[in-house]
Amino acid sequence: MTPRPPNPPKPDAARALARRPTGALVSALAMLLGACSIGMPVPRLAPPADGSAGESVVLVLTRVVVDAARRDEFDRQTRRVLSSMDTHAGLLGYAARRELFGNQGWTMSVWASDEARAAFVRSAVHSEAIAKSVPALATVELKRLTVARKDLPGDWDTVLRMLADPEGLRRYWE
Repeated sequence: MTPRPPNPPKPDAARALARRPTGALVSALAMLLGACSIGMPVPRLAPPADGSAGESVVLVLTRVVVDAARRDEFDRQTRRVLSSMDTHAGLLGYAARRELFGNQGWTMSVWASDEARAAFVRSAVHSEAIAKSVPALATVELKRLTVARKDLPGDWDTVLRMLADPEGLRRYWE
């Protein structure tokens, strides 16, 4: 029996083609995982006692892009702020969401008045969180709207569409 000759080496183009399906699979998987996010459900507000679903509330939506190398401090500050939310007068509901394997995060808060929202922004926990998070922030987008309570977004897809609309959107650190 004659031994089989070894397989001849593949030309460079053939080798690249053989790797391409793996590269395409890895790219598709990275895109899919980058789009995966985890978050709290969008708040469902109980109707006002007097039944006035047309009552105006202040809706604040944010999107942040964080520098991955500095994410730990941002996450620590976010946890501090979220754990304090229930202590703020005038807060009607809130939610937060972030990409599992990416650098984006979103928040939604609903306030009884702009004065209540402003008091939260000036609060010690929020002010300190902003000061300590600034080095990690690549982009911040914010939208503040006064809407009828009945018109609040019911899911994250609606929140993201609202943020994608440039009208009234403020951008920082871009």
